[in-house]
Amino acid sequence: MYGSQTRYDGSSRPKWVFGGYHGGIDITLAEGTPLLAVAAGTVVSKGEGGMLEGIYLWLRHSPEDTGLAYWVYSKYQHLESIPELEVGAKVAMRQMVARSGKSGTVGRHYGMSGYSHLHLTTRKSSRGDESVGPRGATRGLPLFDPLAMYHDAGGKLRESAESPLPARAVPIPYASTDGKVAPPATRVVWPVACQPQ
Repeated sequence: MYGSQTRYDGSSRPKWVFGGYHGGIDITLAEGTPLLAVAAGTVVSKGEGGMLEGIYLWLRHSPEDTGLAYWVYSKYQHLESIPELEVGAKVAMRQMVARSGKSGTVGRHYGMSGYSHLHLTTRKSSRGDESVGPRGATRGLPLFDPLAMYHDAGGKLRESAESPLPARAVPIPYASTDGKVAPPATRVVWPVACQPQ
């Protein structure tokens, strides 16, 4: 959970990383699960950050990509391997960009088997020329709860005559494994495909 001071196993987060608060959300997944681009965008960085970070990928999403009033930088961590996508490559919303893994989690409090999951971090900016990379390379670019992106996107959909939603509904838009997107007018999706209903 974003802002949590403990990990999934109940241990405390280190105070030297984001003041001891969780800087993203963790989604427990089987190793090798396909991960989707949360919105159209551009690959801006990838690499390996070592313990607690693992293999990562950064995408940059413009306001035109998301329909939001700000730029979003999304970071996928603990990947199975370094993605084949080149820096500068354009990605489409719901395009597979990586596979979940446990890089950066084997040993210490995670145990020798590690913890396979996606750690999704989002940062926002008024500009599209921010520099992002491994932990610490994004100083000054504010973190925000990834779920807020879906909340903001849901608000935009409610304003749209094409996709009227109930006044208090804030669904998390998603892509299903059969290729459908719900709600149809969304420009952002959950980073993992859901089973069709």
